[in-house]
Amino acid sequence: MHHRKPVRPTKRGQARRQAFLDAARGVFYEVGYEAASVNDVVQRAGGSLATLYNQFENKEGLFLALIEDGVAGMRASLVAPDLPIRPALSILAKNYLEGVMAPGAIGTFRILVGEGRKFPQLAEKFFELGPMRLRADLSAFLAARTTQGEIHCADPDFAAQAFFDMLRSQHRVRRSALPEKFGPEIDYSSHIEKVVSLFLAGVAPR
Repeated sequence: MHHRKPVRPTKRGQARRQAFLDAARGVFYEVGYEAASVNDVVQRAGGSLATLYNQFENKEGLFLALIEDGVAGMRASLVAPDLPIRPALSILAKNYLEGVMAPGAIGTFRILVGEGRKFPQLAEKFFELGPMRLRADLSAFLAARTTQGEIHCADPDFAAQAFFDMLRSQHRVRRSALPEKFGPEIDYSSHIEKVVSLFLAGVAPR
């Protein structure tokens, strides 16, 4: 029995997919998930409804693809450099905050908070695709540095979650509620330094 090899998308197909994602981002963040229409996405992006359904199946698939697209970029930027633990965590923290405070991430967060009760499957999938994967990445990094003796982290998974929680602090909620006042131009360097110092005090080698 012969198995078909997966077909790699053409450059034209990749460009069309990206156009749909860019248009969907605007539509979803302007009107919310429930009010968003795939017809509006097609009208804004060009192409055909059949092509959109072929690539994403439905509106939910399109929204989840947006999440995956954003998370993939964040995971790529969160690869901790081969540096001592403090500068490595500082770089990771800066990249993480830039990611979660970006307009796209804030838009997704606002949708999930506002409409999560109506669409719990979206919220559950978001946590699976986003926070859980990022936490697993950082957990693996902390476990490796523990093995090397650079830190002492008995529960890397919990520590990873605590690190992200401290970084986000109240900043994401403020940015979501008052984007004009708490915009992306805010300097978080002092906040990052304090979080990294507090975290390292808790995982210092025994």
